[in-house]
Amino acid sequence: MISRPKAASSRPQRTKETPASLQPIDARWRVAGPPPEGFYLDLENIAPRGSLALASSLLYNRNIRTDADAACFFNDGLDAMHSPSVLPGIGKAVEVILEAVRNNEGIGILGDFDADGITATAIIVLTLRKLGIEPKYHLPHREIEGHGIGLEALDRFHEQGVKVVITVDTGIAAFKEVEYANKVLGIRTVITDHHVPQGDHLPNAAAIVNRHLSDDPRLADFCGAATAFKLALALLAEADQPPAPELIPLAAVGTLADQTELSGDNRIIVREGLKMLDNSAPPGLIELTRLVMNQIRHNGPFDAEFVTFQLAPRLNAPGRLDSADPSLQLLIATDIYQAMQLASLLDDANRKRRSVAEKAWRASQPKIDAALSDGQNVMPIEVDATLPMGVLGPLAGNASDYAASPAFAYQIVDGIARASARSVPGFDIHQALEAIANKLLRFGGHAAAAGFAVEADLIPEVTAHLETQMSWSSLSSTADERVIKTADAELSPSQLGPSLWEFVNLMAPFGSGNPEPRFLIRNAETANINYMGRNQDHVRLNLKDDTGRSFRAVGFGMADSLPPTRIVDAVVSLKTDYYRGVRRNELRLHDIAASHQGN
Repeated sequence: MISRPKAASSRPQRTKETPASLQPIDARWRVAGPPPEGFYLDLENIAPRGSLALASSLLYNRNIRTDADAACFFNDGLDAMHSPSVLPGIGKAVEVILEAVRNNEGIGILGDFDADGITATAIIVLTLRKLGIEPKYHLPHREIEGHGIGLEALDRFHEQGVKVVITVDTGIAAFKEVEYANKVLGIRTVITDHHVPQGDHLPNAAAIVNRHLSDDPRLADFCGAATAFKLALALLAEADQPPAPELIPLAAVGTLADQTELSGDNRIIVREGLKMLDNSAPPGLIELTRLVMNQIRHNGPFDAEFVTFQLAPRLNAPGRLDSADPSLQLLIATDIYQAMQLASLLDDANRKRRSVAEKAWRASQPKIDAALSDGQNVMPIEVDATLPMGVLGPLAGNASDYAASPAFAYQIVDGIARASARSVPGFDIHQALEAIANKLLRFGGHAAAAGFAVEADLIPEVTAHLETQMSWSSLSSTADERVIKTADAELSPSQLGPSLWEFVNLMAPFGSGNPEPRFLIRNAETANINYMGRNQDHVRLNLKDDTGRSFRAVGFGMADSLPPTRIVDAVVSLKTDYYRGVRRNELRLHDIAASHQGN
């Protein structure tokens, strides 16, 4: 095993006495149970050669269990999407908006400062332009205004002659703000939001579009951008306008950025939108895509990972550091030169955002390790109030992944703690916070992510409440047990043929609800180990079986995870890499440990 000088690892060591790389891989992974005996799907010759059972099993693990479901999964296109009318409230929303268009009334759009809210806002701006209206729009400043509808924003719209305000990705809890708009300003409000309503009580808006107001099984778990996209389709159809294909990639980016479940219409939106990123998207999104492509020397088809780790962070960056306006200006730009300038601005902001995030993580990791050592199941992290508030969400997400526990990061300003929370599958963080809503100054979100504000001296009480809720949940009470993950199958390198790569590519896009297949390989030999990256924290190596068959494998951030042994067990996924014009099948390492079979 090649060694290299390196700073101390920042990765979790769950058992301090035994490094993770020397623990059996079975301490962290299990293989999914097989489907019922004789279960096969009719996959119309797309299954890997000689591996129909494996292909059927991969789909079975994703709840695709009939031939009809499989046909939809692989073949459904835009024409298979459900009508926008399935969304509750959309008919009334269309009526209110088109009435304002016909009467030439001022329309304002109030969005949110994350990638979902920004893409949602851009969708409605571009749609209204197609209807002959140049709307006003506003994205709140994260630190000054926070999430939601602000009274000052409503006042500004009123001064600008706005008569109808459309909210996107926000508004479902804006009771007093909607009343203020109604009674004081004479503004009608159309709320489009995907966050969970607070009980049965709803704002007194002219229309509310929210998928949670119906249990219709045809409804996907739409994010703010997909909800806006459905409204856009309904508006254009009712106004006898042609469809707007450039809106699809915007909805796809918002859906992936919000980590929404990729099933039903969401899967169709993302799959079709990814095909359009560098050709049919709005000019600004095309320029940002091409800028990133040039940086990473990518020239192949786009996948969900490209959006999640390349585009979304750049769209989020300005709003995490200051105002999100440059991101919205990029997405609605019509001038190519302006779009190029804004794309570069977002790229620069992302570099600054990463530097700030790294600083926050370095300061927070010892606190998380201490909480883990104390056996805590919820990770509260206080963040230096001098750092931008935009670090809270990503930090909470990193902490939740690191500790396999719910986590919230917060800052205290003038005696008030403002927090962003992230959860783990099986624990509804929004529901848990709702149980103490009377203690909170405000809160909102959904099962996986939420935000709240509370008097600072109540943080211990909030933490204790979440700990109690975790102890009552169906999850294990120990983080070590919760880090057990599931691989789809155990394979040998000899089973990794090109047709399996092709089949896995057909299963994309991957994300929530459709996880990327992962495979356990045992007793493989490592060779040709190379360390990569500015800090030498990535690794590239070959995995070989006893026949000499070899595959290149890449592990990002895994340089410190390699065991000091030649024979290893590894968990991998199948990637098709496009770099400098070369297409190459390779393995992506997700875990690696000393093999206990062949050392």
